[in-house]
Amino acid sequence: MSQREKILQLLKAGPATNQQLNKVCYRYGARIHELRNAGHNIISEQIDRGLWQFRLEAQSRG
Repeated sequence: MSQREKILQLLKAGPATNQQLNKVCYRYGARIHELRNAGHNIISEQIDRGLWQFRLEAQSRG
């Protein structure tokens, strides 16, 4: 399983922090960018200084 697939699987299970994503892949930001470019709606919000939470929003079917 690729790093991108691992991160997507983690986000499908629920919100994940940058600390959790960093354990999967040091360059998680690049993988998030790839997933967004692939059409996944990933929301990021700052929880605390240096701590971010990422969540996968449901895809709207049009």
